[in-house]
Amino acid sequence: MQKRQNIIVSQFHIFVVVGLFLVCKPLFADGFKITPFILYEEATQNIVIEGVSTKYALGVAGVKLRKKYGDSITISSKLGYGQNNDQKTSFAGANFSGKVTGSYFNIGGKYEFYKKNDFIFFSSIEHSRRNLDAPNLIGKRNNLDLTGIADTTISSEDLKVGITFKPVKKLSFQLTAGMSNWHIKSDAKGYYVSSGLSATASKSINTKGSDPIVQTMVSTNKDNHNFELSLSDRSLRSKTNTSIITGELHILPFLSPIYY
Repeated sequence: MQKRQNIIVSQFHIFVVVGLFLVCKPLFADGFKITPFILYEEATQNIVIEGVSTKYALGVAGVKLRKKYGDSITISSKLGYGQNNDQKTSFAGANFSGKVTGSYFNIGGKYEFYKKNDFIFFSSIEHSRRNLDAPNLIGKRNNLDLTGIADTTISSEDLKVGITFKPVKKLSFQLTAGMSNWHIKSDAKGYYVSSGLSATASKSINTKGSDPIVQTMVSTNKDNHNFELSLSDRSLRSKTNTSIITGELHILPFLSPIYY
């Protein structure tokens, strides 16, 4: 556990400094609001598709841009970067590990179609894309030293409905559920070179699925230093026996939270 915590800290220390700067001076321009966010997600079990097994975990830190149109429509986009210094994967009968860098992009819209008292009913649509690059993997098979590379793209389109309610004046809860169409595309190669002998093994997957996604969120509505904290469960069980759990934190200083 301590090792994992140290890895996460090493992934984020640069972005925390940037985030703290943004927290102190959020940007407002023509109704747009830019705030920092941190996201960490992990598969509950190894993702096994077409003989390729991956222990998926990724953390990113970045910024979110959002704008509200009228009283009912919100458009937003997120961009983040992160890395895992000890990602594990396997293919062609060999186990590999190494540094993986990744980028995260998300764009979405939300429509609040019914409001009454402290309740808001809404629908939302989102597109997310994760690009993972592992150019220097190290592994073994039958006591032979191997090297490898891997390039993976995970994209998803989510359609959800939800409800936001305020049990007290300065606190809001949100429950959301829907369907996610996801697409995993990956290319991996392993190399062996020794005593003039060389061998190459490769594996490519291109898999799509459609599964449920559920999310909960809590947000504050104080005079300053507000936050949004969300937790979601993205199932991949139409193709593999696992799901991805995602935790996300947004810091919203000096403004009321936007329920998205």
